[in-house]
Amino acid sequence: MSRFDKFFAGFSFRDSTPDYAPGDVIEVMVTGEDSGTAVARIGDSTLRIEDAPADAVNTRVLVAVDTWDEADHRGTGTYRETVGESAF
Repeated sequence: MSRFDKFFAGFSFRDSTPDYAPGDVIEVMVTGEDSGTAVARIGDSTLRIEDAPADAVNTRVLVAVDTWDEADHRGTGTYRETVGESAF
């Protein structure tokens, strides 16, 4: 193994457009609302969260992904529970 390989071992780039599958349960930060529905922005992707509490903005929540469009990087999910608040 070269020094270069050792230096970059375990190194990877994060994707700004992650893909999810229906049924995935993920933790996201609710960043806003759109027409009364909570929205999480994950990189360049958008997830609309159904049944989120009215005060969900700026909280971390668990969401079950219901639909995901890999081409548009948009989806919908169902609120499961609040797991934390923003650090700001």
